[in-house]
Amino acid sequence: MLRFFLLFLTPLALPAETLSLAEALRRAEAGHPVLVAEGHAGRAAEALIEQAAARPNPTLDLTLENAAGTGALGGVERLETTVQVSRTLERGGKRENRIALARGERELAGHALAVRRAEVAAATAAAYIAVLAAQERLALSATALTLAHDTAEAAALRVKDAAAPAAESARARVSLASARAEHARIEAALAGARAVLAATWGGEASEVPALSGTLAVPSSLPEYDTLLAKLAAHPRLAQQLASVSRHRASLRLARSQASPDVTVAGGVRFLSEGSDAAFVAGVSVPLPFRGQNQGNIRAAREILAGTEQATLVVQAELRTGFNTAWRDLRSALAVAEELRANALPAAEEALSLVRHAHAGGELPLLDVVESRRALVGLRRELLDADIAAATALAALDALTDPAFPLTTALLSKP
Repeated sequence: MLRFFLLFLTPLALPAETLSLAEALRRAEAGHPVLVAEGHAGRAAEALIEQAAARPNPTLDLTLENAAGTGALGGVERLETTVQVSRTLERGGKRENRIALARGERELAGHALAVRRAEVAAATAAAYIAVLAAQERLALSATALTLAHDTAEAAALRVKDAAAPAAESARARVSLASARAEHARIEAALAGARAVLAATWGGEASEVPALSGTLAVPSSLPEYDTLLAKLAAHPRLAQQLASVSRHRASLRLARSQASPDVTVAGGVRFLSEGSDAAFVAGVSVPLPFRGQNQGNIRAAREILAGTEQATLVVQAELRTGFNTAWRDLRSALAVAEELRANALPAAEEALSLVRHAHAGGELPLLDVVESRRALVGLRRELLDADIAAATALAALDALTDPAFPLTTALLSKP
C-alpha cells in the first residue's frame, strides 16, 4: 500500500529532454505548410506592384498609301509611306491608383499571413496543452492502476486466509482489468495528442518529447480591461481594416478609369515623287458618350460598403470569443479553487478515517478501496478544471498577445 501513496504524492518523472511552449510555437511558425504558402502569396503581391507601375508601351505604325490601285495609281510609282510612333497618355491618375491598389493587395497579403500565423499559434498552444493534459491524466491513471493492483493482491490474500469471501477477490480483479484498460486508453490518447502537436510543424509524434510545465490554475485572474484593450490589435481586425483600404483604392481606380486616355502620334511621311518627306502628327481622344465605367464604379462602391460593415462583424466575433474564454476561465478557476480548498482535504480526511476503521476491523477492505477510488476521482476532476482553465487562458492569449505570456507564465509555475 505504501507504493500507492508514494506514487500519489510524487509527480510523474519527465525525461531530461523536454519541449517548452515557446519552442513548440517557434517550430510551428517555421514549418507549418500554411505559413509557407502564405509567404508565396506575399511575394506574388510584391511583384504585382512592379507590374502596376508599368506605363503603356508605345506603338509603331507603318502605313502604305497609293499602291496597287487603278489607273494612275497602279503599281508603286505613287507609293507614299508613313512611319509614326504613337503613345497613350493615361489620364485621371490611373497609374497612381493602380499602384495604390497593388500596394493595398500587398498589405492585405501581409495581414493574411499574420492571421494564419495567429491561427497556427493558437492551434499549437491548444495542442501543447492537450499533450500536457494527457501526461497528467496518464500519471493519475498510473496511480489508479497501482491502487487496483495492490487491492487485487490484498483481496487475494484475504480470500486465501479465509478472511473474506471469494467475491471480494473477483470484484478486485474486475477493477484491476478496468484500470488497465483505462490506462491503455489514456496512453493511446497521449500518442494521438503528440501526433496533433507535431503536425503543427509538419513533424511526427516521435519528435515530441515529454512536455515541461504544470497545469495548476493561476491564483488570480488577469485584468479584464487590460486584456480587452489588446483585442484591438488582433490580426483579424487589422486584416479587415486593410481590406477596407484596399477596396477604397479599388473604387478610386474605377473612378479614374472613367477618364478617357489621350493618344498622341508623330512620324514621317515619305512621298513617292523625289525624296521629299513631311512630318505628321496626330492626337486621338475617345468620345465619352457611353460606357464611362459607371457600372464598375457602382460595384466597387457597394463592395466597399459591405467590407466596412463586415468590420463590425469581425469586432463582434472577437469580442464574443474573448468573453467566452473569460467566462470559461472564471468558471474553471472557481471549480478548481473549491475542489482544492474544500473537497480534496475532505476526501483525504475520509480516506484516513476509513483506513483507521479498517485497521480496527470495523470496515471491510472494499470501503478503503472505494475511499481511495473517490480520492483519485476527485483528483481527476481537479485536473479537468485545471485543464479547462489553461485552455481558456491560452484562448485569451491567442486573442490578445501572440507571445502567449499568460499561458507561458502558467506553465512555468514551479
